[in-house]
Amino acid sequence: MEARSSRELKARNYLEKHRIMELLTYLTSALVFFRPALKTLGLCTADEVFKDDGHGVTFEKFRDEVNKRTQEIWSAF
Repeated sequence: MEARSSRELKARNYLEKHRIMELLTYLTSALVFFRPALKTLGLCTADEVFKDDGHGVTFEKFRDEVNKRTQEIWSAF
């Protein structure tokens, strides 16, 4: 039992050290907000209209945020 918890602890430390969970969260967010991916996955229809409440994310804002987070993640290596 001790060996198992030791392996789990090593795995958890590895994930934290290399920020793997953060990377997975980032990739999931990128997938959700990238609209063509939604159509590809069948999560929305081609004629679906997205409501704009004035707080929408423009392509430029999204791209800049993705680039910023990508740099942060890769700078750890």
